[in-house]
Amino acid sequence: MRNRIVPAALDRLKKLKPAAFFTSPAAELLTIGNLTDNFAWVGEGDWIVEAIIEDLAAKRELVARIEQVRKPHSIVSSNTSGLPIGAIAAEASADFKAHFLGTHFFNPPRYMKLLEVIPTPETDPEITQFMTTFGERRLGKGVVICKDTPNFIGNRFGSISGATTLSYILEHNYTIEEADAILGPLIGRPRTGMFRLQDLVGLDVSSSVGENLYGLIEHDESREVLRNSKLRTLRTTQIERGRLGDKTGQGFYKKPPKGAKGDILTLDFETMEYRARREPDIPSLAEAMKIKPLAKRIAFVLARDDKAGALARHAIYNALAYSARRVPEITDQIVNLDRAVRWGFSHELGPFEMWDALGVRQTVAAMAANNIAVAPWVNEMLAGGNETFTAPTMAG
Repeated sequence: MRNRIVPAALDRLKKLKPAAFFTSPAAELLTIGNLTDNFAWVGEGDWIVEAIIEDLAAKRELVARIEQVRKPHSIVSSNTSGLPIGAIAAEASADFKAHFLGTHFFNPPRYMKLLEVIPTPETDPEITQFMTTFGERRLGKGVVICKDTPNFIGNRFGSISGATTLSYILEHNYTIEEADAILGPLIGRPRTGMFRLQDLVGLDVSSSVGENLYGLIEHDESREVLRNSKLRTLRTTQIERGRLGDKTGQGFYKKPPKGAKGDILTLDFETMEYRARREPDIPSLAEAMKIKPLAKRIAFVLARDDKAGALARHAIYNALAYSARRVPEITDQIVNLDRAVRWGFSHELGPFEMWDALGVRQTVAAMAANNIAVAPWVNEMLAGGNETFTAPTMAG
């Protein structure tokens, strides 16, 4: 039975916590089907969203089928997280290309505000404007218009900064508990930290995104971090053992079997087996959390001569510097990068907002002290007497 997978997937969606649907009755609005028996339904849609496997050939094949059944003026979009939008519809007609663009929702879509809209040179500007307005007003999203560059904005930033941070964690023998305590609310990031987020995303997904990205960014000075040996060994081992994250019940954390009582266990990098949770033994963490203003708290952590300070400096300074080095390649407006990071990853501050909060000149000096390359345009900005990325609001 071709539909056997679909009802099970819908049943899982209904049981997800936090809930995937606003109300239980909302789930009944869905009609399930498959691309063999029910493909004619695609022709009834005003907006057709492609969200299949991240494989260019498979997507092109599906696009060709969609073009045969779509009604005139219907909009078609891809939810790909990194494949070039233009390449997906490269073999389609001019009319199809005019009505085709990327609409990349961040997962879980009910809760994550970011919607990246990626037009191609062939996309009708009116279609781009309509999808932007629809996304903001009807779906309640924060829309960021992206260039059709590898992984767009959010996942380009997340893939490189994530790999940079995870490689450092593995090379300097941090435990999962230490890393998540440092890379969470302490520095204005969500409670998921580094590893809980990985479990939510799925290690197979993040690994695939990283592997695809590497071949697409030959000019990127940071791309080799995606091939860090310890990082790749970790991912390979976990995937081979079926430890993909929440979808398999175990990843970097292991949940008790469904219906069973017990504590969540943590992966031990030394043994690659699960163990009881260990509280991080870093005194400055508790001291820092007493500091309420975020900028002051981050500055306090960055100044610590301990494991918290070292990891925070590596993660934050590299993320800020990488963001600047990708302008104007992935966006011409720094506000788009800030919004993508805040709305897509639930950071309290975007990279340039954090840079301003910490002091641009002081942070550039700290980056230099840590051998982190700063984009030339940032130094030019400072040399020109501009001390912030965003002009302060003038009091009226």
